[in-house]
Amino acid sequence: MPRRLLPTFDNGLLLAALLPLIAILPTFNGDQVINTADGVFHVHRIFAMTTLMQHGDLYPRWIPYFHLGYGYPVFNFYAPLATWLGGLLGLIGISAPLAFSLFIALGWMLGSAGVYQLARRWLPIPAALIGAALWSYAPSAFQGVWNIGSISQLTASAFVPWLFLAIIRAADQPDSRRVSLLGLIFALILLAHQPTSVLVGLFVAPGAPLLCLWFARRDKRWLIRFIAVGGSLLLGAGIAMIFLLPMALEVSSIQVSKGATNLANVLAASFLQPYQLFLPASAPDLSDLNRSLPDSLGLITGVLAALGLVGLLYRRQFRLALAWSVCAAFVIFLLLPISTSFWLTVPLLGQLRFPGRVLRLGAIFFGLLGASSLLLLPRRWQGWGAGILGVVIIATALPILYPSHELLDFSHLSAADFIRYEQNTYSFGGTSYDEFKPIWGDHVPFDVPSDVDTYVTDPLHISIKDYGNATVTRLDDQRFQISSAQPFELRFRQFYFPGWAATIDGQSTDLFPNPEFGLLSLNMPAGDHVLALSRPGTLVENIAPWLSLISVIIALGLFVKRRTPPLTPLPDTSGRGWGWGVATTIILFALINRLYIQPQTDWFRLRSPLENPAAMQMPLHINFGDAYELLGYTLNQNTVAPDETLNVTLYWRALRPLQGSYAPTVQLVNPSVSEAWGTTSTFFIGAASINHQPDTFISDTYKLPINADAPPYIGHISIQLRDSQANQMLKLSDGSDRLILPASVRITGNGIAAMKQLNVSIANSVELWCASTTSADNKLTLALYWHVLAPLPQPDLRVFVHGLDASGQLISQGDAPPLGGQYSPADWLAGQNLVDHYSLADADKISKIAIGMFIPDGAPLPMMQDGQPAPNNSLILSPTEADCYSR
Repeated sequence: MPRRLLPTFDNGLLLAALLPLIAILPTFNGDQVINTADGVFHVHRIFAMTTLMQHGDLYPRWIPYFHLGYGYPVFNFYAPLATWLGGLLGLIGISAPLAFSLFIALGWMLGSAGVYQLARRWLPIPAALIGAALWSYAPSAFQGVWNIGSISQLTASAFVPWLFLAIIRAADQPDSRRVSLLGLIFALILLAHQPTSVLVGLFVAPGAPLLCLWFARRDKRWLIRFIAVGGSLLLGAGIAMIFLLPMALEVSSIQVSKGATNLANVLAASFLQPYQLFLPASAPDLSDLNRSLPDSLGLITGVLAALGLVGLLYRRQFRLALAWSVCAAFVIFLLLPISTSFWLTVPLLGQLRFPGRVLRLGAIFFGLLGASSLLLLPRRWQGWGAGILGVVIIATALPILYPSHELLDFSHLSAADFIRYEQNTYSFGGTSYDEFKPIWGDHVPFDVPSDVDTYVTDPLHISIKDYGNATVTRLDDQRFQISSAQPFELRFRQFYFPGWAATIDGQSTDLFPNPEFGLLSLNMPAGDHVLALSRPGTLVENIAPWLSLISVIIALGLFVKRRTPPLTPLPDTSGRGWGWGVATTIILFALINRLYIQPQTDWFRLRSPLENPAAMQMPLHINFGDAYELLGYTLNQNTVAPDETLNVTLYWRALRPLQGSYAPTVQLVNPSVSEAWGTTSTFFIGAASINHQPDTFISDTYKLPINADAPPYIGHISIQLRDSQANQMLKLSDGSDRLILPASVRITGNGIAAMKQLNVSIANSVELWCASTTSADNKLTLALYWHVLAPLPQPDLRVFVHGLDASGQLISQGDAPPLGGQYSPADWLAGQNLVDHYSLADADKISKIAIGMFIPDGAPLPMMQDGQPAPNNSLILSPTEADCYSR
C-alpha cells in the first residue's frame, strides 16, 4: 500500500466549526450591537484602534480622547489582541460593530473546533462532536455573548482548547514545530485576555509537568519534555512581551496598583451556590427589564458529564476518567464559596473579581466528560446517538439563543460619541472601575470638553486647558504657537503618564503632573514660542516590540526546522456522508432561525404577564410609596451558613415613569428586627441606572453576605427602599418603612463552643456548659452558654433567673424566653452552641443566682447536675465573671 504524505482531512473538524452557526447568526445585525456590559467598550476601542492606526500609530497604547478627553492608557494595560485585529479590519473598511460581531463568530467557531480536536485525541468523531456541541451551546457561551460582550474573553477562551492540545502533543512527542506552535498559542492567549491567562495558568502549572512525567514513563526522556514544554511557554511569553513587559513594569503608574478594596465581599457576592451549578437554560423574560442569563454549567451538561464518567469507567479508561474528573471538580471548587481563601491567596487571582469567569474553561472539561457518554453505546450506534444528543443540546439552548437586550446603533460612530457615553454612564476610560487612570493628582476631573463636537472630525486633537493670559494658536493636532508676556505653567487636557515628550522651539523641556488633577504640565517661558507635544513612549515600551520580534523569529525558525513528521494514523472518517447531511441541516436551520423565527415569531421566548412574572415564586403586591410595587420574590434557599451568601430575587414594577435612583436595602434580621446578620444595599433597582417604566418589571437578585460570626438562628428577610433624591425611606400602606417577607431562613452551623465548666443538663435536651456575670450600674448581666443535645419539644419555654441574697430570699427576677424569644427552643438543633443573656437589678444585694427552665403555668423541666437530680430543678451559682472561651 502506498504511503500517504498528507493525512485525509477530518470532515468532523469542519462540522465542529459549523456547529455554533445557529447561535452565531443572531449576533449579526449590521452596525447594531446588543447592549451588553462590555460590548460598548469594545466597539469603541476597536474604533479608537482604527483611528490611531490611520494616523500612523500601528501599536497604540494611549487614546487621547478617552476619559472625557483627558487621555487613557487602556491599550497599555488591557490585553489588546482582539481590539488590535479589529483595528486592522477597520483599515480595510470593516466598521467597528461589524468587526465586533465577526470576532464573536470566529471565536465561537474556533473554540468549537478546538474542543473537537482535543476530544479526537481519545474519542471517536461522534463523541468529539458532542463535546464541541456542549462547549458551543453551554449557558456560559450565551452569557459571554448576550450579557458580557467581551470579545477579549471570547477570543482567549477559543484558544484554550488548542493550548491544552498543544501542551499534550509537545509533552508526548516534543519537536521544534510543536514547540513553536505551543509558544504561539500561549502568546495569543496572553495577548487576548489577562483573566483567562491567569485561570489557564491554574491548570497549566500543575498539568504540564505531570504530562511530561506521564509520557516520559516510556523512554525516561523527562528532561527533554520539560525543556520542550517549558521552553514553549517561555517562547509564548517572549512573543507577548510587546504587551506584557510595559504592563508589568508600568502598572505602578495606574490606580489598579493600589489594590482592590472589599475584595472578599465582591467575591462572596459573585460565587455560585451549589444549586446554581447545573441550572437548566431558561429563557430571559422579555417583560423583564433585567434579562441577564444565570451563571451555570447547564443541566444537560451535568447529566451527560455524569454519564460520560460512567462511560469512561465502562471502557476502562480510568486515567482519562481521573484526569477529567479532577479538572471538573477543580472548576466546581473555584465557583463555590469554599474557595474564598484560595482566590485571596493565589497571586493575581483575586483581582479577577468574578469566579463566573471559570465557567468557560469548565465547559471544556465538562464537554469532554459529556462527550464520553457516547462510549456507553456500541460503536455502530454512536453516530445515531450523537445525532439525537446534538438535537437535544441545541434544543435546550433555544430559549437563550436570541438577543435578550436592546440593540445599539453604531452606524455613525465617532470619538465624540464615546465622550458622551462616558458622561451618561460614568464608565470613564471604557472601564468598569476606572482602574487604568494614572495615579497622579489629588482629584479626578469629570468636566466634559467644551469642544466635544470637534472630536467628530478631529478625534486625536489635544487641547491646552490652562494658559493664563497667553495667546495660543493651534498649528496642528499637537503643535501650538504660544505668546506670553510672562512665564507661566501650561497644562494640557491630558493626564500625565510616562512616555510623553515636549519641545519648545525644538528644545526638549521637562513635563510633570500638576498636583490637583495630575494633568500633563510644563513651564512655559515668556515670549513667542512653538510648543510641540508627542508621545514617543518609554524605554520599556520601545524595547518590548523588539523582544517580541526576536521571539517571533525564533518561533518561525523552530517551525520550519522540523523534519518530515512520522506517519501518524489517519483520522477516523467513518460516517462522512451523514456528516455532510448534518452540516447541511445546521446551515438550513441557522438560516430559517435567523430569517424567520427570530424576527417574525416569539418562539422559544418568554413574555410574562406584568403582574405575575413566570419565575416569581411568592406573590406579594406591596406598594412602596407611589414609586414601586414589589410584585413578589423568589427564594431558593431556606438555609445559609455563616460567611456564605443568601440569594433572594425581588420583582419590582414602577407605578409611574420614574427618574433618579431608588436604593433598596435587603437584610436578614431576627424576629424583633433588633439585629441583622446579613445586609446588602445597592445604588438602584435593576442592572443599570435607567428610567423605569410601568410597561416592564425588574427582577433583581440580592446577594446577602452572612456575617462570619452569625450565630445559629432563624431569621426573616427585611426590605426597605430609599428615595435617593429625597434621602428618605418610602412608606408602606401601613405607614411603616420596612417589609418583612413571610419566608424564614435558618442560619446553620453550631456556633462557637464554650468550655464545659459546668456539668448540667436539662430534660436530656440541653446542657449548660458555662455561666458568667458582669456588673455595671447596679445591674447584674448573666451570660449562659447552652449546648444543644436535641430540640426541646415545648415551643413556649422560659428560663428562670432569680437573684438571691445570702439567706436565699428573692431579690430580683429576670425570667424570660431563651434568647429573648428570638430563636424558639423547638427549632434548636443538636450540636448547636448558643449564648443567652439575662439581667438582674439590685446587683449589690445579690449573693446567689438560681437558674432553670420551666413551662409557663407549669412545672420546671428536670435538671441533672453532676449526674444527680438538681434540688428544685435549679442550679445555684455565685456571681462570677468566667472566661468561657479560654482553652
